[in-house]
Amino acid sequence: MITNPAQITRHHLANQAAPAYSLIRKVCACGKASTAKQLAQHGKCAACALAAVRDAIMPGDFAKLQHMLGAVKQYPKSKWGWRNYYCANISGAAREAMQRLVDAGLAAAGHESDTNAYFHATRLGCRAAGLNGAGIKRAMED
Repeated sequence: MITNPAQITRHHLANQAAPAYSLIRKVCACGKASTAKQLAQHGKCAACALAAVRDAIMPGDFAKLQHMLGAVKQYPKSKWGWRNYYCANISGAAREAMQRLVDAGLAAAGHESDTNAYFHATRLGCRAAGLNGAGIKRAMED
């Protein structure tokens, strides 16, 4: 194969155009390693961001999020994410809890009828509940 000097120059220029900080490893305030890009954009590592979201909601709300995804102790962790819905009474404490999850970005409102309202977890909610990549993929399937 014959190399093309123009193509090599374009690749070299493209590599130089990328921000220099994007791949540099830095340390978050919590002591965990993170990329400089993550710290520049969000000010904290992904683990700290999830911890902040978990602190923003009430403990009972977090239990409802786990139930919504089937991420409870009675199921093996390999099956978590097999469901992604929560049916709440239209007027009740569960509805208020789900609304707090929606406000935190962990859930999204779904279909609503005269007596019930359905909610679904977002990708951030799946990660906050402890699902791995396969569990998140399973939960996001239609």
